[in-house]
Amino acid sequence: MLDNNDKGFFMMCEGGKIDWACHANDAASTILDTIALADAVQAAVDFAAKRPEETLIIVTGDHETGGLSIGFAGTDYDTYLTLLKNQKISFQTFDDDYTVNYRRNKASFETVLNDVEKLFGLKAKGEAGDRLVLTDYELKQLRTAYEKSINGAASGEHPRREYILYGTYDPLSVTLTHILNNKSGVAFTSYSHAGLPVAVLAQGPYAERFGGYYDNTKIFDNLAEILGVK
Repeated sequence: MLDNNDKGFFMMCEGGKIDWACHANDAASTILDTIALADAVQAAVDFAAKRPEETLIIVTGDHETGGLSIGFAGTDYDTYLTLLKNQKISFQTFDDDYTVNYRRNKASFETVLNDVEKLFGLKAKGEAGDRLVLTDYELKQLRTAYEKSINGAASGEHPRREYILYGTYDPLSVTLTHILNNKSGVAFTSYSHAGLPVAVLAQGPYAERFGGYYDNTKIFDNLAEILGVK
């Protein structure tokens, strides 16, 4: 349809799930959603390849979320990123399809652990050297989160400490993603927006106008000037 538009067009596509996955500190979903955005960008790149003189592509984010970093003290700064492949569903799907039923049926901790192994790869027992085996400390974290999430039990933590552990998310699901993140060697610093700069990548006519450091509203100013609407 756009091929037949001789006046040209402006299109904006958003990979919004990246944002909510980072808010919830769900690294595996963040990666998969970023890959999905990359697929969308590739479609634009393929389109531009046929019209290199008249197609400008800009890829950026409105802000950083979560403060995701590579290098976790608990793994002595080693990374095992392939462990994230063991997560089969997002935290949100786990909440919607599993946690709700756990509460309704008062599922046992053992029942939850069976699902956790299937959906996140984390297990209570395993062979020596298996990095997906939960330590005693991690099992205690998970049981506390289970009791709070499923049975409404108090965590025993100071309110500020409890917020650091769970934010505004379901204690069970966010504890699962935190444990898997940390075993993989990654960590988040916040459930909110962080102050890290975001990249702006541009290809095509006027791409050079998007280099350097500037407030994100400058992107609008540049585009308005390029299009002659300002």
